[in-house]
Amino acid sequence: MASVLVDTSVWVDYLRRGLSPASEELDLLLEEGRAVLCGMVALELLQGVHPYEKTSLEELLSALPYAETFREDFQDAGELLRGLRAKGVQIPATDGLIAAVCIREGLSLLTLDGHFDHFHHLKKHDA
Repeated sequence: MASVLVDTSVWVDYLRRGLSPASEELDLLLEEGRAVLCGMVALELLQGVHPYEKTSLEELLSALPYAETFREDFQDAGELLRGLRAKGVQIPATDGLIAAVCIREGLSLLTLDGHFDHFHHLKKHDA
């Protein structure tokens, strides 16, 4: 079974004890050992975590397989975002970087964020 990078939007829903289809899918991915983390998602999660939840979140994240971010990912993200901007679509750079990592690694993405619908080479994982 293929690995799936889990976007911040799904983690936030999951950590808030959401009972959404995306949270249920994340539970399944965690049980199967298929959930993957990247640095940008970790950064986004850790910047917003409450101090009393920090240790448990760090333990959870440290147990996940990790997709490294490389120089080429920043370059590829820039190209992706430039192409979208030329079409009048503004996407946060953070989302461009997450998309570039997924595309390079051949990972699908589990997300609740509609920005990722604009990346046509990105495989989305349905919840």
